[in-house]
Amino acid sequence: MNAATQHNNAQNYLQIVHDRVAGRIRVKVPGLYRNERLCANLESRLAGRDGIRLAHANTLTSNLLVEYAASLDTGEMPQHIARLLEQELGLPLVSDIESIDRPTRKRVPRKRRRPEATQYQEQPLRLWHTLSGTRVVDFLQGSKQGLTEEMAAQRLSQYGANVLSEQARRSSWQIFLAQFMSAPVAMLGVSAAVSLATGGVADTAVIVSVVMVNSVIGYVTERTAEKTINALGQLTPESAIVIRDGKTQEIPLPDVAPGDLLVLSPGAYIPADARLLASHRLTVDESPLTGESLPVAKNHEYLGEEGTALGDRQNMVYMGTTVSGGDGRAIAVATGRYTEIGKIQQLVGEAKAPETPMQKQIDDMGRQLALLSSGICVSVFAIGLLRGRPLTQMLMSAISLAVAAVPEGLPAVATTTLALGIREMKRRKVLIRQLPAVENLGSVQVICLDKTGTLTLNQMSVVTLQTLHADIKVKPQGFYHGNAKIDPYRIDGALQPMMEVLVLCNEATLAEKETGSPTEKALLQVAIDAGEDVQFLRKDRPPLKVDYRAEDRPYMISVHALADGRFFSAVKGSPAEVLELCQKCSIDGRVEDLSEDRRKTVLTGNERLGADALRVLGVAYCISGEADGCKRRELTWLGLVGMEDVLRPGMAELVAEFHQAGIETVMITGDQSSTAYSVGKRLGLNGVQGKSLEIIDSGHLEKLDPSVLAGLVGQAAIFSRVSPAHKLRIVEALQRSGKVVAMTGDGVNDGPALKAANIGVTLGEKGTDVARSVADVILADDDLQTMVTAIREGRAIYDNIGKSLHFLLSTNLSEIEVMLVSVVLGGAEILNPMQLLWINLITDIFPALALALDPPEADVLKRPPRDPNAAIVSRSDYAKLIRESSIITAGALGVYGYSRLRYGPGQNAGTHAFMSLTFAQLLHAYRCRSEHSSIFDAKSRPANRYLDSAIGLSALMQALAAAWPPLRGLLRLGPITAADMIAILAGAGLPLLVNEAIKGINKNIGLST
Repeated sequence: MNAATQHNNAQNYLQIVHDRVAGRIRVKVPGLYRNERLCANLESRLAGRDGIRLAHANTLTSNLLVEYAASLDTGEMPQHIARLLEQELGLPLVSDIESIDRPTRKRVPRKRRRPEATQYQEQPLRLWHTLSGTRVVDFLQGSKQGLTEEMAAQRLSQYGANVLSEQARRSSWQIFLAQFMSAPVAMLGVSAAVSLATGGVADTAVIVSVVMVNSVIGYVTERTAEKTINALGQLTPESAIVIRDGKTQEIPLPDVAPGDLLVLSPGAYIPADARLLASHRLTVDESPLTGESLPVAKNHEYLGEEGTALGDRQNMVYMGTTVSGGDGRAIAVATGRYTEIGKIQQLVGEAKAPETPMQKQIDDMGRQLALLSSGICVSVFAIGLLRGRPLTQMLMSAISLAVAAVPEGLPAVATTTLALGIREMKRRKVLIRQLPAVENLGSVQVICLDKTGTLTLNQMSVVTLQTLHADIKVKPQGFYHGNAKIDPYRIDGALQPMMEVLVLCNEATLAEKETGSPTEKALLQVAIDAGEDVQFLRKDRPPLKVDYRAEDRPYMISVHALADGRFFSAVKGSPAEVLELCQKCSIDGRVEDLSEDRRKTVLTGNERLGADALRVLGVAYCISGEADGCKRRELTWLGLVGMEDVLRPGMAELVAEFHQAGIETVMITGDQSSTAYSVGKRLGLNGVQGKSLEIIDSGHLEKLDPSVLAGLVGQAAIFSRVSPAHKLRIVEALQRSGKVVAMTGDGVNDGPALKAANIGVTLGEKGTDVARSVADVILADDDLQTMVTAIREGRAIYDNIGKSLHFLLSTNLSEIEVMLVSVVLGGAEILNPMQLLWINLITDIFPALALALDPPEADVLKRPPRDPNAAIVSRSDYAKLIRESSIITAGALGVYGYSRLRYGPGQNAGTHAFMSLTFAQLLHAYRCRSEHSSIFDAKSRPANRYLDSAIGLSALMQALAAAWPPLRGLLRLGPITAADMIAILAGAGLPLLVNEAIKGINKNIGLST
């Protein structure tokens, strides 16, 4: 394709999109749309010019971004770019420059020529809806017979298969290597290397074993989660119906090419973006793309303007949507990544997922531990040398203390806890994509709920029938007048003809293959619930004529033949317009004159139902000797029908549970404000805020400054008329205000927001491929109520990791304190390096892992969400750790003092201190189970059999160390008498009792424990 041909498109002038930032300009380049070769030429040749730092072209938007040196910022950059295009590509654009965002600049476009038929790929995607169907067909070189197989093959070869680019999946090696990317693991690796260099083979073996256990557990769980999610399969159909060579045929979905004629029928999945050529009462469910819950009426004769919003393009249908009613023909204008879905997927690729709170906390803790261990090791090493101890001995002691300062069990504890959370969630039909997502759920402060398909079933339901005689509520359990369940036909004689109208003036079916819009199906369903025999009624009164709703006729009329030769006209539509056609009304089955007072009563009822954000239809009929009798305003008024979007069962209760847990709820929808208000009111969305239900219409959201939007989002419980870009901005604004945000959604339009949110949640069965590919959490059974379980599990997991960390730090700190006292006192060491390693081996693994399995505490969902900026170990926690470790240290030193007085300095005293310290650390695990309840109050905490087993096993190993000669020799332990054992148990048990007593005292006086 030469440059002259490229120039022959719908836009022959260079447009400045934005140049208000110094050293940066964005222009729209003719011929760039879908032109990969031109894209590559522009980027490579412009980037090589002096002073130009960056040149990035986009084949979907036709935009070229250029960043250049300040010396070139003379206002002549547009002309400079145009001259470069002339020189390199032969595009005569120097004098054809137009500014989009500077209204003061004179617009000087050349005369536009009709694009050549062979160059349809240059036509901007946003202009298809502005062209007539005939022109589009000519432009695409199509015909009423469809493409030939040869033409289809050629276009597939030129433009690629009709598939979206998949999200890159992590390889096995990437998942495995990611397990080593944490500060604690890196520190352990350094300690192992130093230990090995100094001859500490046993130390190295212990450290390496822990690191490998951590890595294997993390790899297996994440790999299993990936396989489980990928096994969900594709939700899109595998084929499409097209016309080729004049024949209707079914072809694989990837084989749909630009120019193919698509056959649209009820229930059909639309395989590509297409311009309608014919339509007959066609409606399309565009909720996966726009979020609009109601089907959108389509009209092939419509011609839009260049700025027409996506949801208002009546002559276009888009990939990923579904035909809900009617039929039609359309010609494919964009496939694969060039579709609107493809553009959204590109937006998904630009969104970045934030780091989880747990990752931030672990990194901070790693740096703190590194500083702490380094300082302690240097201090102990220096003091030991000053007191005359051998260099080798102090080096081994310093390394042992370094290992003691780093909780070896922490990486395994954190990973295992999160992995077990994934397993528990999977059992409850919740699939977790990555380990940190479980923990992140427990930190959620705001949950953004996508309305269509998530909070609601995307179905309409009749909730009220209002006649001039009775006001009847329709519930799943039946029909109610007041609080009494009724037979509707007995309470009001007008209801039977009303139900007949709803059946006859209706094209929906509820058979095996349902057809019709949600509104039509809801009307048919209420008639069936009232007792109407649909098949018999439609057979007894066959349709003769149907006049559908039109721009100048906001109601539908169907005329039916009666057995006696007369005609039955059924009418439903806008209440005010239908009322104008009526002269009579039905009062409990009696036909009477429709007085002005009765008209006012009907209009007042319509306004009240509308105020409740219901969709209201008026129903009337007439029986006459002529088929057009109703045109002479001879209708009889029957009543009003009020409908609403159906909530998923239990959603109001779910929102209440979120509020009880201190989580704010925000509903995001593409619906109008009135519809959104109705749903929000039924859900009780303002519960946690304790204020009126605030709604923000998102029509002008993009014009708000990000800082203003960040302050505004905290005041609203509902965002209406939201686009995919709006959802992303709302999520980012909430995050900018300091919130941890969860976003739920199932459509393609939710993809960018799902990825950007701290936690993206989608549905497994009804969620689209784009939504599932970026979500962190997938609800396999489409039950949003399992989110409460996930949040409870997330909070419990964070609590349990905190318990394990508290245990590890306090017990390791006690070892350091004992060794510092030993160095200060001089003489023989209280604990030798092998004893330190042994203590860490039996206390840092099993008890810490068992604490990670602690059942959730009773009040876990009654507390507010954790502050995401709060450190996992705060300053007050450090004071608590020092206090508790000092008490444990005091117990061990007390036993050491007793033994030294009895046996003198030497092996026996060190042995008894070693035994006391180990048992004290094991018992301390019970204190770490809760910061609120005491071990003496069994009813306040559920049992943890894992901890009991871990403490029992560790105690048995400790006893074995004292009794088995080989192990006793390795640890250099002395004999233990009965009296010594009593002293050891006292030194181990008293610290637990003292620490628990302090917890109880602080709780009673209202202080933090």
